[in-house]
Amino acid sequence: MANRLRDDFLWGNSVSSMQTEGAWNEGGKGMSVYDIRKPSTHASDWKVAIDSYHRYEEDFDFMQQLRMNCFRFQISWSRVNPLGDGDFNEEGIEFYDTFIDALIERGIEPMICLYHFDMPLHLAEKYNGFLSREVVDAFVKYGKEMVNRFGHKVKYWITFNEQNLYHMPVAFRISGYMNGEKTLDELYKIQHHVMMAHTYIANYIHDHIQDALIGGMLAYSEVYPATCKPKDILYARKIDEFFNHNLLEAFTNGTYSSEVMQYVRNEGIDMGIQEGDLEEIAKLKSDFLSFSYYASTTINSDLVPENTAVNDYLEKGNRIILI
Repeated sequence: MANRLRDDFLWGNSVSSMQTEGAWNEGGKGMSVYDIRKPSTHASDWKVAIDSYHRYEEDFDFMQQLRMNCFRFQISWSRVNPLGDGDFNEEGIEFYDTFIDALIERGIEPMICLYHFDMPLHLAEKYNGFLSREVVDAFVKYGKEMVNRFGHKVKYWITFNEQNLYHMPVAFRISGYMNGEKTLDELYKIQHHVMMAHTYIANYIHDHIQDALIGGMLAYSEVYPATCKPKDILYARKIDEFFNHNLLEAFTNGTYSSEVMQYVRNEGIDMGIQEGDLEEIAKLKSDFLSFSYYASTTINSDLVPENTAVNDYLEKGNRIILI
């Protein structure tokens, strides 16, 4: 058969812990920011989700029947470390150990994502999430522990789901940020801190865990100019540079985009870069690159006020144009 898929082709699905697990107050789990969010018409009851904490083997049986051979899941940071920066919870770690074994027994390759927006509530309230360097340190402690516990049987690793979202205003909702004015400086600090957290874990895996693979992950969206006007084209290209290529440069070449860094200098933005940070990023390499892709959109520069930061272009300028 000429179009046969390779034997090592991975076909499966991907979930986050808050979308699936439930059991928000069982097994020694601490509170996350999702545990205080109330369900509504358009928002799930995260405390229940699909109850996979109790029913995951049933789910895995269905996956096996469908001949899926890969499952990307997320470890809940607050399940394995209730405060996020405190002692580890052995009951929570044992849950994931058994969970991983159940996948392997069914011939399903586990892929671990370490963070999918559910910041431990303690770190959000005390430090404002990834705005703080203390939370980077806490994440690295957590990530290294998970790698040490599971790296011998989990080959594929991702640190952050859709990391380029931390370059957009939505970063304030997914990074554990709870209080502040949501300034441009804060946005750039969050995105840099998230990059440092990824970098430390990726470099640790490459230095210490044989055969484990890790790569960067982003939500790639193709943004087209709404018209043929040069300014629409310019804005579309800037969005691509700031939201996609900036991370891809770091993942593959160990450096931020030169255009983005020139913008940071021109605007006097404080990214919170500390001594040694850029040298650590320069060591970064990726064993693979991964993407979410949902839909394309357009940018209409006429809708974007003058002096708007590039990071805000899409919020201002992608409304549907009626002719």
